Formats: sequence, structure tokens, C-alpha cells
Amino acid sequence: MKRDGFRFRYAPSRAVAWLPAAVLAATSACGSDEAPAQICDVPYFDCDGVCVALGSDPDNCGACGDECPAGASCVNGACEAPSQGSGAGGAGGTDDTAVGGGGGAPDCGGERTMERCDGVCVDTRTDPNHCGKCGEQCDPGRACAGSLCRRTCLEGLTDCAGSCVDTNADPLHCGGCDRACDPGRPCEEGSCGCSVAPSEDIGAVAPQQVTGTTRDAADTRALSCSWSDAPDQTFLFTAPSAGTYIFDTFETPFDTALGALSADTCAELACNDDAEGIQSQIFVDLAEGERILVVVTGASGAEGDFTLSLTQPAPVICTPTALEPVVPQTVTGTTVGLEDQVYPDCDSTLSADATYTFTAPEAGGYLFSARAPGELVLEVLEEGSCTGESLDCDSASDESTVMVELKADETVLVAVSSPGGSLRSFTLDVLKAPPCPGQDLGSTVPQTVTGTNEGLPDVLSACFTSTTGGEATYSFTAPSGGVYLFDTQGSSFPVLLEVRSGSCDGEFVTCADSDATPARTTVPLAAGETVVLVLDTEGETGTYQLEVSEVPCPLIDLGSTAPQTVTGTTAELFDLLEPSCGDSGGPEATYRFTAPADGLYTFDTEGSTFDTVLDVRSDSCAGPSLRCNDNVDPSGEVTTSRVSVLLSADQTVIVSLDSDSTSGEYMLNVAQQDAPPCPLIELDSTVPQTVTGNNEGYPDLLTPECGSGSGGEATYGFTAPADGYYTIDTAGSSIATILSVREGGCGKVETACVAGGTDSRLLVRLDAGASIVISVDTDGAEGEFALHVDQFDGTGTCDAPVELEPVLPLTATGTTIGGVQEKSASCRGSTAPEVIHSFTAPETGTYLIDTAGSEYDTILSVLDGDCSGEELACNDDSLSHGGGTSELSVPLEAGQTITIVVDGYNRYSGRYELHVDIEP
Repeated sequence: MKRDGFRFRYAPSRAVAWLPAAVLAATSACGSDEAPAQICDVPYFDCDGVCVALGSDPDNCGACGDECPAGASCVNGACEAPSQGSGAGGAGGTDDTAVGGGGGAPDCGGERTMERCDGVCVDTRTDPNHCGKCGEQCDPGRACAGSLCRRTCLEGLTDCAGSCVDTNADPLHCGGCDRACDPGRPCEEGSCGCSVAPSEDIGAVAPQQVTGTTRDAADTRALSCSWSDAPDQTFLFTAPSAGTYIFDTFETPFDTALGALSADTCAELACNDDAEGIQSQIFVDLAEGERILVVVTGASGAEGDFTLSLTQPAPVICTPTALEPVVPQTVTGTTVGLEDQVYPDCDSTLSADATYTFTAPEAGGYLFSARAPGELVLEVLEEGSCTGESLDCDSASDESTVMVELKADETVLVAVSSPGGSLRSFTLDVLKAPPCPGQDLGSTVPQTVTGTNEGLPDVLSACFTSTTGGEATYSFTAPSGGVYLFDTQGSSFPVLLEVRSGSCDGEFVTCADSDATPARTTVPLAAGETVVLVLDTEGETGTYQLEVSEVPCPLIDLGSTAPQTVTGTTAELFDLLEPSCGDSGGPEATYRFTAPADGLYTFDTEGSTFDTVLDVRSDSCAGPSLRCNDNVDPSGEVTTSRVSVLLSADQTVIVSLDSDSTSGEYMLNVAQQDAPPCPLIELDSTVPQTVTGNNEGYPDLLTPECGSGSGGEATYGFTAPADGYYTIDTAGSSIATILSVREGGCGKVETACVAGGTDSRLLVRLDAGASIVISVDTDGAEGEFALHVDQFDGTGTCDAPVELEPVLPLTATGTTIGGVQEKSASCRGSTAPEVIHSFTAPETGTYLIDTAGSEYDTILSVLDGDCSGEELACNDDSLSHGGGTSELSVPLEAGQTITIVVDGYNRYSGRYELHVDIEP
């Protein structure tokens, strides 16, 4: 038989003859249909969880706990003096005496539990290589206890998916189960280390070429730009001197990927898949004596013979040609016979370039345009230097254009090249960028303007396309709140029409092309709101026409009568508005309604013949949505819509009856009901204070901007006792909450909203005596909630930053939910709240700062000194950590203080982790 990995041999007829009656009774179930009660196979017996041989174990001779006298052995379950024979194979012994330890081997000091196996005395009760008898091995890493192999692992080993491993040294389970190190990295003391093996040492010679093959090779290294499980070859290189080293596989026939790793830490220094065709090239800056691992692998699993070339280019002397500080001007040139002086941000190949310096005669925008047949790269760099920071870079066919804003007398360097080749001839134009917008249309409606795009510069790209034609730009300011139509009917070429908010670099609003019909779009605008209209093209030139008009919205004034019912059809109407819920695309009917008195007003489309969407907006067609509903029945079985909204006497709303794409006959019903009190509870004007409640059975009257708010809400009135910031949160709630604030009453527009789970948090600025309504809402859940109101102490703002300890490595955690929005990072505009931190460098070096482990899409920036200091670095999305987290590096002097801003993309906020360390 076999039990727990141990093989037993016994003769049943002899083995049970001596057993006590109790033991025989315990084993009588064997051979019957009943499952045996004991855990040990006959003739072994369970003594406190350990299987022992009662016939030969001197510590349990005949019965558990019956010990034989010193020097005596156990034979057939009875203690015998030494003269009667003892030890394995003694007279009268049974087959199990070799398993239970016997009375001890004569040449093992007479120890009862020792046996001589292969000439060595071992304890067969605990030795995993001789468990129970000589040669009986337990599975690797498994313990031997009571002469049986156990499922537990030996001390110092961990059970990982059925295997006993050393998590301090196993590269597949480094520091814990399933924590695998990258290929080629060993596990050292529970952390992934770095090993140069396997690699071929190619010394410290540059230039040189080495050959090799990845055929039948193993996957020993992981590269970020290459697929996993690809065979690779690794070379160890030592820099003979400080400088830039170039590695390439241009003479290799298969699709390669190339990477460089630090030989000390295995950190990736460079990686490239396709630099020229399917071949790879990397540039690595090295200090004298610095060692790196150069990894050659195949892209997409390719393999074969390769040639690796290593060069160290001689220092390039930057000798730009100085242009006159006048505009416009045109120069011609060539890159034939020139060196590669600039490494453009938008091109990774080695390319000869022509360089020029230009000094702005006055402040403003300047346009640089390079023209030549084929691929072109144009880059403008700061300080008139080949190593200056790139202001902008463009890579395109036939013409590349860059526009930059320059101060008076500011000098820049302009570089022209062709990727991987040279230009026999090119033309470079330097122009003063046209004003943007090119013309202000004012606030006149209707009006029509015409023009031509011939000769206009290509500065902006409309509708997220790579446009190549010049564009005309106009600004327009709405004279009153309403819906405005912008139409290019009558143009001689297909127009791309884009609308931007406020300015030429403002946020995208909408876009229309002219694939089927002339480009036209409608935009709801508030009185005094300005937009910029961009009329672009994909290369065509000709005349254009732009018509601006106001579309009647609302179509009908319902007055102040409630109840009332109106009917109509949307068949001949236009799609002007986009509802805040459901799908849009169908034409809509719009109505103005003015509340005759304070109350709860219900609008529904019962009786309509198509799937409707109801959206109630404040004041005008351009106003914010107060409440929206697609289907009364969320399952879609009932496709009519219904919304209820609290209105004050004489408050005006716009009711939009919309659909996803259909049209037809509709019925709009308006009714007034007695409104429940809102707010339900008036809070004292004291802080801090906490209230608790349960929203079960509460009416659903309000719709928060940041959630559906389909659950009932509790509303509280609060009056600020003093000027300042106030924190409002629902920490400790048992349901996921949506927290919103309205100033002046329940029927007013929201000023703040957050859906933060059971811990929603808002920060609002209030003047003394200002009254707000706080709504604790849900997306349908019912249960207990808590509401806390307090005055904010300013922690995490520019005035009171979070002070970080000057220790390394450093980790800080927090939340930006409900924080203040003070700073805006240069690498991404944001309206999200942020938390400000202050940190003083304990030593000189390059510091690594990241938000890995954060729960939302972060933006990270560093300022020199306090919040008023110069921005030193900024990052939106980290390539290393992913998940929308951020990462940057910044050189600091010992004692230098910086401000670290943890911000959010767009309006995102949440819990964050901030890590600070110094490069080794």
C-alpha cells in the first residue's frame, strides 16, 4: 500500500497476531464495506496524529506511549532486553522493524531512532531522504514526520501550487508565490537581482561588429519593445570612454528588436523595434567603464543569424547658418555631405541635417515651413543650440510645418532633414504666423462671410485628421443664449469645420465634414460665449462660404399652465441638442415652461409613438441639464420618458423631447404636484458636525451631474458661519453615495458633485452667510449614510503643503477627492483637484518620482521651491507603470526644496500613492 507518499510492506497474517484487542477492534473495519476510521494503514497505528509501528517502536511498544526501558528494544509489541536481540532484522523481528526505527542500529550509538543508510546514521522518522526506511525519499522539499512523508514543506520553504520552493532564491517565486523575475534576472534574498549570465563579453572596443544567431536560443531577457518568449542573445560591453554609443542590426536579414540593460541593475536603458525598415538601432550614453548588456532578439517571434554593429560617433560640431532676423524670408539648401547634428524628437534615425539660427525681430508667432519631395523632418530648438530643448517637431511628406511663439530677440535653431537619408535640395520659409483667429465676426446674426484658402498656412489640424491644406479661422461671440448654426454651403471644396471653445488652442467642441453634404453643425451657446471656427481642408484649395445664424430654440412657449398636454411630430424638425442621457441623433422638439409657483413639476411623454428622451435644461437651450430620462422602465419595455424637477416660482426651463435616431408623433404632458420639503433638514451653522440617516423611501427629486442619481436623496440646508473652504464628506456610509452641492435652493444648478463610493468628499468655498443645499444621493442603493461638514484647514494646498520627510525611499498616500484646484501642469490641462507636497532633497542626485499604485489617472509635476517656482518636470502617463499613473525624474542638489503636485487627468480624482527615491 502507499499512504502520503510512503510505501509500506507487511505480512498481514503475522503483523496483526500480537496486536491488543483494542487495536484489533480499531482495525476490524479493514476489508469491510465501511471506510476505516484510522488514518494509518495496518500495521501502523495513529498515536496523536503520528503513524507508528507498535510492533517495533520502543517509544510506543504495543500501545501508544508505552516506552521500553533504556537499552531495550521492541519486538512483536513487547520490550526485550539487549540479550534477547534487538535492532532491525533481529531474531523474531517482523518486516516492519526496518520502518519504525527499531531499537537503534548497533553502530549508531544505540539511538532508538537511528538507522545506518548508505553508511550514514540517519533518523528515519524525520529524514526526508530516508523516511521510514533507507532510500525512501519524500517529494522534493516535503517534510518527513513520524516516518511518513507529509504535505507540509521543510522549514524555510513555501508551498507554491503544490511545489515546495525557496522564495528567497526561486526566480519564478521571488519573495512570494508567482512573483516571477524577468528572464535572465536571478532571485536574491527575495528580490529580483541582476546577472550578466548568460552573455558574451565583447570587451571595451568601439567600433566593432559581432555576429551571432538566435536560432535555438532561449528567452533570457525581457525587453519593453519586444514580444515575450522570443529567443535572444546577450553581449556584455564596457564603455572605454564616456560618450554616446550606437548599436544597430542594419545588416541583419530578419525583423529584430534591440535593447540595452544596465549590467548592475538590469534596468532598461534603451529599446527599439523598427528604426530603419525592420531593423533596430539604439543610442546609449555611457560613463567611462560603465557596463551594459546589449540584447538582440526577434520581433514577433522572428529568429535567425544577425550582425550587431557598435560605433561611437566622433563629437559633432554644430555649425548652423545664421538667418537674417527678418520675415518673411526663404532660403534653399541641401543636406548632402552634412553630418547628423541634431537628434529630432520626431525621428529616431541617423540623418544628415541642415541647421540654421533665427532671431525673432519681435514677439509673436512664427511659422517655419520646409518643402521638398519625399519625407521631411523639421524641428525648432531652444537657445539656438543643436542640443537645446525641442519646441516642436514635425515629420511629414513633401512639406513639414512648425509654429512657435517667440519673445523679441529670442534665438532658436531650425533643423531640416530626411529620415535615414539626405535631401538634394529643400526650401525653408520663415513667416510671421497669421493671427488666430484671423477675423472676429463679432456677434452679428445672421451673417455670411466668404474667402479663399489659397496661400493660407497650414497651422492647425481640424477634426483630428492630418490636414495638409491652409485653414481660415474666425471667432464668434453669441449675442444671447441659444442654438447657433454654422454652415459652409456654397463652398467650392470639401470643408472640415471644427468649433473650439474660446480661442485657437481652446477645447474641442464639435466637428463636421462634408463627405455627403456641406459641412454644418449646431452649437448651443450662452450669452457672451465665444467660439473659434476653423475651416480646414485635406489639401484642396478654392473659395469657401460660412453662414452664421441662430436656430429658433425653444420652438414653442408653454407659458405657466399646469397641467397641460401638447402634441406634435418631430418628422420635420432638426437635431440641434444633445441630451445629457441616452443616445442622441434624432430631431427634437423644444418647449419653454415657466413655473407658476414653487413646486414639483413632472414632464412625461406617455402616448408618444416612438422611443423618446426627455431633457430639462435651465433657462435656455444652452443651459445645463437639470434632469434627464431615457426610458421610464430601465429594461426598455416602456420607451416613454418621465422627469420630475423642483422649480421655484417664475423659474424658466427648456424641455427637449428628443430620440436616439427616430422621429414621429409625440405627446408631452406637464403636471404640478405638491413638493416635499427641500431641503428636508436644516443643519446648524456650526462646524464640525455629523448627521446620519437612511435614504430608504426617500423621493428621487434631483439628478446629480456626476451620476444617474436614480436613488432617493436626502437633502440638507447649511449656512456658512464664516468665510473659507468647507469639507463635506460621507465617510462611514454603508452605501455608495453621490454628493452634490447647490447654492440658493434645490432647484438651482449644481456647483459641485462627486461620486466617491462610501467616502464621497467635496471641498467648497463659501462666504459667511452663504446658504447651500447638500444632497446625499445614490445610483439606486438604499441604506444608512453619514454626512460630515467641517471647515478646511488648508492642508495639501499651496499655502499649507503636505511636508514630506527627507528620507529615501519615501512613500506617501492620500486622496485628491474633494481637494482644491490651484495649479495646472504644462503637460496636460486639467480641472481636477490636486494635493500639494513639499520635499527637500537630502543629497545631490537624480530623483525618481512616481504615482505607481494610484487608483485613478494621475498627472505629476515638480516645481522649484514653492508653488510660484519654475516647473522642472511634468508627466501624464508613465510608460513603466501604466494604468494612467505618472513618473518623472529630476536632478536636485542637496538641500534643494521642491513642490510636488499630484493632479488628475481631466476631472479625475481619487486615492494616490506617491513614491520618491534617488537613482543608484
